Amino acid sequence: FFQAATRIFVMLRASRRLMSTVTLRIANGLPKNKVNSLGYETRRNLLEEINSASANPDVSAIVITGSDHSSAFSAGADITEFNASGEFQSPSLHELIDVLEGVEKPTIAAIKGVALGGGLELALACKYRIASQSAKVGLPEVHLGIIPGAGGTQRLPRVTQDVKFSVGAITSGRMIRAQEALGVNLVDDIVPEGEDFDAYSIKFAESKARASAEELQGRNLSRKTVEGDVEELTKICDSALERLPAPSMGGEAVHGAVEAIKTSFDPSKSFDDCIKAEMGIFMDLLSSSEQGQARRHAFFAERLATAPPKGSPKVDIKDKTKVGVIGAGTMGSGIATCFLRAGYDVTLVDVNEKGLERGEKIITRNVEQDVKRGRATQEKAEANLSRLTTSTSLDSLSPVDMVVEAVFENMDLKKKIFKDLDGIVAKDCIICTNTSTLDIDEIGGVVENSGRTMGMHFFSPANVMKLVENIQCSHTSPETISAVTAHTKKIGKVGVLVGNCDGFVGNRMVAPYTGEACFLLEEGASVQDVDGALVDLGMAIGPFTMGDIAGNDIGYLIRKEKGWVEGGAGDMRYTQLPDTLVTKFGRIGQKAGKGWYDYDPNVGKGRVGLASEEVEKWLEAERGEVKDWTEKDLVERSLFPLVNEGFKILEEGICDRPEHIDIIYIYGYGWPVWRGGPMWWADQEIGLSHVLKMTEQYYGKYGNDWWKPSQLLVDLVAEGKGVYDWANEKGKDGGRSKL
Repeated sequence: FFQAATRIFVMLRASRRLMSTVTLRIANGLPKNKVNSLGYETRRNLLEEINSASANPDVSAIVITGSDHSSAFSAGADITEFNASGEFQSPSLHELIDVLEGVEKPTIAAIKGVALGGGLELALACKYRIASQSAKVGLPEVHLGIIPGAGGTQRLPRVTQDVKFSVGAITSGRMIRAQEALGVNLVDDIVPEGEDFDAYSIKFAESKARASAEELQGRNLSRKTVEGDVEELTKICDSALERLPAPSMGGEAVHGAVEAIKTSFDPSKSFDDCIKAEMGIFMDLLSSSEQGQARRHAFFAERLATAPPKGSPKVDIKDKTKVGVIGAGTMGSGIATCFLRAGYDVTLVDVNEKGLERGEKIITRNVEQDVKRGRATQEKAEANLSRLTTSTSLDSLSPVDMVVEAVFENMDLKKKIFKDLDGIVAKDCIICTNTSTLDIDEIGGVVENSGRTMGMHFFSPANVMKLVENIQCSHTSPETISAVTAHTKKIGKVGVLVGNCDGFVGNRMVAPYTGEACFLLEEGASVQDVDGALVDLGMAIGPFTMGDIAGNDIGYLIRKEKGWVEGGAGDMRYTQLPDTLVTKFGRIGQKAGKGWYDYDPNVGKGRVGLASEEVEKWLEAERGEVKDWTEKDLVERSLFPLVNEGFKILEEGICDRPEHIDIIYIYGYGWPVWRGGPMWWADQEIGLSHVLKMTEQYYGKYGNDWWKPSQLLVDLVAEGKGVYDWANEKGKDGGRSKL
């Protein structure tokens, strides 16, 4: 019976009553399955063990838990098996769950770590569920553009008897902590603090070993109904649908999920009918939803983009816990907050005493907000703040392991700071700059051992935005790259490695985007027209709202540093509108209460853009010939130069793959994940031939560099290839970027 234990560890414990409890460990013996995903081999092995334990008269109870090599119960289905046909190798997860629920013995899901998606659906097929103190469960399938497809939309409302909770949990895809899960009957018990998890699981199983057949059958969720007035439950679902994104705006999966949940309380439907309805919606989304394809692309793209480069040396950062941050402004204070949250000791340095005090207040407010939003306990927040030290002297950074410089964008100042640090910090201390545009080769070149320098471009506000562009320059060592990649992951950020050039990836691509948006104003479009067209596409905000949030003065100072303002752009096509907005009108953005929009502190706490009469009158006086613009025109004029610049970045080797660009824009610029990223949008939704056609047309009309078609784009259209095919072929051929 236990010969298969090489695949799944089985533990047998005899009690004084000669009854036995079997513990089956998901994916044991499959060490490559790091999160116990329920792929074919795992399903097959687990099914064999369940059948064996079920048929063995000496076994009185079965515990199912995570493998020895993983901290998870199960992170769910293996989505590499997902395909448009919807065919899953037998046994499918449905088949496995049907067998598990049919076992006529106590079955206990012992959840340690996470039970997500199919992992939670597997647990719901057990008659009992217990969890560790730190366990989290959830059904996050909507983030992949599908719905729970193995009974999740049916068993969750039945076990909780709470349709509102079930709708919220499934449409948000959120993690549910153990205590909350206990409160809604998702789990039956939580392992007490200090108790051995495995021993407690067996003890719990043995306490259920003599349960009657009637009691065990009653624990099968397929036999339960959702109680409540059907009309009221329907209203709950319909009310949720009104608040969710429209199907055309990324909401296909969440709408499908609510429709599936509706069947759970339909008195005319049997459980089997409900499961068939759920599977029908699941299959329809899997096979035909472009939003789902884009979401799954983004899921894999993030893993590609954040992985260390192949062949990277392994670096242990466990003891590297002291970080210095230079600059106590909004950005520096936000960066310091990130490291404090992750358990680092942080020294914040600013030469301005008042600025330092202001920065400390910003950090305190950020940490207090974590408590208010339930992201940290009061004790945790106080511990985080206790690790903060402030100073006006760079000498205070002598003991740190890593420094992040975050002063304003001035090359001479940054070089001076790096040179001074070279004589203060240890020779193996990593020195990073948070510059958003300046040449990191030049900044880091003043350091004697420049291999320990690179860029960490945090996005504002740094304590909120998840993206960090990690910029490798010509002298950055592989060890520094590995260490910074690890630190970025430790502080909970999405770190994407890119090469060194003006603006790196994100800001280099956003320059033609915002620039072309300003030219559209000169040609008759309004601020609201342009922003509205981009928001209707699914962008979180348009280019003018983005400028107001970031601060229009920041862009102005960058252009001034480049020598472009006041006629310094030479023959380059250049608009003075954003410069005049700052220098003549002082409209620097939300922080001043006025930018491209007006801001009223009594409306949305001063963060909601209101049409500005002053701006509109000024633009009317500046405009030449006024044209009528369709939303399609506005989108293409704004985004096609951005996409074209992305192709140039790939062509130059600044970025390894198009997926890296997609992730930078999803996490850094509010690109809708259901459109996959700008390169996915161009390649899969618009079509590269149309992008090239319009790019050539606008280049002929306007002549500026950002409209000059990328040679890579030209070549791919000529060869009939997509950019992801090109990237895959480049990888197989051993093609290398500059990274």
